[in-house]
Amino acid sequence: MSSFGPRPVTPRSTAGTVPLTPFVILGAFWAAIVLAWLAWAAGRLTASFSGRPAGPAFGQEFVVAVARGRWEAAFPGLSGLVVATVFVMLVAVVVMPVLGGWMWWQARRGNADDPLPSLARTGEVAGLAPAGAEARARTLRPGLAGQPLRPADVGLPLGVLQLPGGRRGPLLRASWEDGILAVMGPRAMKTTAIAVPQILGAPGPVLATSNRADIWATTHHRRAQAGTVWLFDPQAITRTGQNWWWDPLAAVSTVEDAARMASHFIQPMRRDRGEDFWLLAAEDLLASLLLAAATSRSGMNDVQTWLADATDDEPVGLLFDHGYPQTARALRGRQNGAAETRDGIYETARTAARCLQDPRVMNWVTTPDEPLPQFDPDAFPVSTDTIYLLSKDGAGSSGPLVAALTDQIMRYAVRRAEGLGGRLDPPMLCMLDEAANICPLADLPQLYSHFGGRGINLVTILQTYQQGTTVWGDRGMATLWGAATIKLVGAGADDPRFAADISTLIGEHDVATLSLTRDATGHTSRQISVRRQRIFGPEDIRAIRRGQAILFATGIRAALLDLQPWFRGPDAAALRIDTAAAISAISDAADRERLQATITEADRHATARWTTEERR
Repeated sequence: MSSFGPRPVTPRSTAGTVPLTPFVILGAFWAAIVLAWLAWAAGRLTASFSGRPAGPAFGQEFVVAVARGRWEAAFPGLSGLVVATVFVMLVAVVVMPVLGGWMWWQARRGNADDPLPSLARTGEVAGLAPAGAEARARTLRPGLAGQPLRPADVGLPLGVLQLPGGRRGPLLRASWEDGILAVMGPRAMKTTAIAVPQILGAPGPVLATSNRADIWATTHHRRAQAGTVWLFDPQAITRTGQNWWWDPLAAVSTVEDAARMASHFIQPMRRDRGEDFWLLAAEDLLASLLLAAATSRSGMNDVQTWLADATDDEPVGLLFDHGYPQTARALRGRQNGAAETRDGIYETARTAARCLQDPRVMNWVTTPDEPLPQFDPDAFPVSTDTIYLLSKDGAGSSGPLVAALTDQIMRYAVRRAEGLGGRLDPPMLCMLDEAANICPLADLPQLYSHFGGRGINLVTILQTYQQGTTVWGDRGMATLWGAATIKLVGAGADDPRFAADISTLIGEHDVATLSLTRDATGHTSRQISVRRQRIFGPEDIRAIRRGQAILFATGIRAALLDLQPWFRGPDAAALRIDTAAAISAISDAADRERLQATITEADRHATARWTTEERR
């Protein structure tokens, strides 16, 4: 008995036993006929080229002569060596294509360990392939009617489809109504293959968040050719300095607006504390102070001042004066409550808004001493500008302001879309890299459900699925996963539960094992046994290599993609120059800062010594 390797079967086969001997006999019979005909053809060709008379016609006489070794009767007057040579050449001409076709088929059949034959093929992803993506782009963007399409007009690049046998399919693109969620571990090409290519290819305005300078360094020079580049960098990650400012309170005119603004300061604390009393009370306090500052044309510096003194009744008076008596009474009641409770609420609010204690941060959100352009979040969605929102992780970061500005831009984008008939054209790309760390919008899962219909493409990049559940909870993250019409799972999926869930989503296939059996009489039969097996096991999910991603798109089977990082693209050389120049400028600025700090420290010590000597 012999057994051949297991292979996936499609469509599903039925296990059973099939006699093999008749097929072997039939195959041998036809092979003999073909070889005999090729021998006859070799003789005819040799006779034709040498000018000799042709031998007998192909039939019984010729076959009998060859079988009995009567070469002169089969090939009269011809050299046996020459006929044999021509025969071998003819066999090669016939057999090689057949052998090549068999090898081609075998290579594409795959085996039980090869998932590609059971994943999506080119026909199944036609809506994401070039022709389908172009058709969807013209439908979603009426402004493209009658115009030749550039790659940037078609959609956001995802990756190249992998096919069985090492073949490569088309470059797939998300449409302008898709919401994308990417779950990829560290150094899995999130930035180089997802964020940067999509930012560079966006035809309209781009909002990008990050906790590092790499996205900005690679893309800002190219994006400056499309429109104004705005860089929000209060913590000096890029060390480029401030050249504009933004008033967070300009968009606050109602109690609801103030509550939304306050939620961005509280949201990072919820991942550890949930919805406890102190957080809810601190959020209400912040909302009251923000509303008082906004309606009285005060500034964020006043909010920070009021937070520092739990007995300051100025915001209460301002709320009464500007028509918010209910909010004013609630704030006054909080200030007049038990001192221990009041101080606990104020301390929680101060902790949530501690970024306002940083003068560098406050310079970006208060009226500057010198005239600087003011960013207008209402005008941004109908521009071709780019805004980079950078913040470090951790306590005291400017993350709450990054989330607040992101939220304002999105809200204004919805209003603009409604005024334009329902959709922005060109669409706006919101690239939320490190969303869980610096831009944890509380209602992000709900935004996915309708932003696609507004011409607002959300792309959220997380390092792990669990990172999302920490921020939005199990139900919120499940909502986000379900609402994203394009999901990418890349390298670094180390969570066993998540890997098992992805394996289940990809599904199973039938795997057939062929066994040949010969009994005592010499009768040979074959048996095909079929079993169900995971296409991708959890261990395979974890082993996805860097530069690959599993694609889940609505309505199609899972597909495996080769990601296309920017440094392999046609503009790689120019982008390398841009990136190197930006990184060099950051390094030079950091060196100057260190030198200045050293000089300042030396001056301080010198001054201290001089003062000591003078006193002596």
